[in-house]
Amino acid sequence: MTIYEPTQEALRGELLQRLAKLSAPSSAKGSVPHGVDSGVNVFGYCVNARERFARSRLPHPAVVVVLSGTKEVWRGDVAQRFPRGVPFAIPAGLEIDLVNIPDPQSGRYESICITVDAPLRQSLRASLNGLPDGPSIPGSFGIALSADLVEAYGHAASALAAPEAATAEAVARHRIVEILLLLSGTHVGRMFVAVDRAEQLEAIVYADPSYAWRVEEVAGMLGMGASTLRRHLKQAGTSFRQVCLSARMATAGSLLSAPGYSVTQAAQAAGYASRSHFARQVRAAHGVAPGRLRSVA
Repeated sequence: MTIYEPTQEALRGELLQRLAKLSAPSSAKGSVPHGVDSGVNVFGYCVNARERFARSRLPHPAVVVVLSGTKEVWRGDVAQRFPRGVPFAIPAGLEIDLVNIPDPQSGRYESICITVDAPLRQSLRASLNGLPDGPSIPGSFGIALSADLVEAYGHAASALAAPEAATAEAVARHRIVEILLLLSGTHVGRMFVAVDRAEQLEAIVYADPSYAWRVEEVAGMLGMGASTLRRHLKQAGTSFRQVCLSARMATAGSLLSAPGYSVTQAAQAAGYASRSHFARQVRAAHGVAPGRLRSVA
């Protein structure tokens, strides 16, 4: 029996259909609240002209779906571009530039955003019995759609679009938590359960493990000085170097265990220009040489 597996394009189309009920009136501009509950903030954002928010830093992680137009997320001179129907996540504390580009035909940009505060992230972590696995696609905030994720979005949109029901807000929160639990199994899931400073640092490094992160830079992103961040990390029994190394080795192990990545590509993705240095670190972290880890996979 052949089981039909919808393509990402088909899933994006279905997701946009499910979220259409949350589209704001054409006259709406700026932030449009769709529901606020303990730990969860859901809102739409609409604009009719291209705009750029420089050096933005989110206090809580967010997952976004563009309904019309395109979103660009810039860190330095590197951009990730997200068209309509492609979910993506942004970690808390990461300093980025955001560009909203209206659709050339309608002249409108619109998106739906979910943000998650620290207590809810702790609750999600407890549900998962710890941290999710490391990333499978480093450096990307994009999220691959599944039928279950589209269904969860559809349920949440239906609840948020029916505010007259007495239980709508509680049901909507339940449906949104369902979305977050499904996302926890993706490569961006770690940013949604990062609570303490060590985990927030880890989520930032996971977002771009090839980048040469500096403690002063990350501390600034998290709104503190370098010495304060070092103190938090020491209290957590780790250090800046150890967290960065752990994230990079998890990235390396994930890529070397997956088809389609060479040792050189894995080294570059994990931030290593020297293949011999990369090999030493992989052997120390995983117990085997990179080529051996790849052949075992």
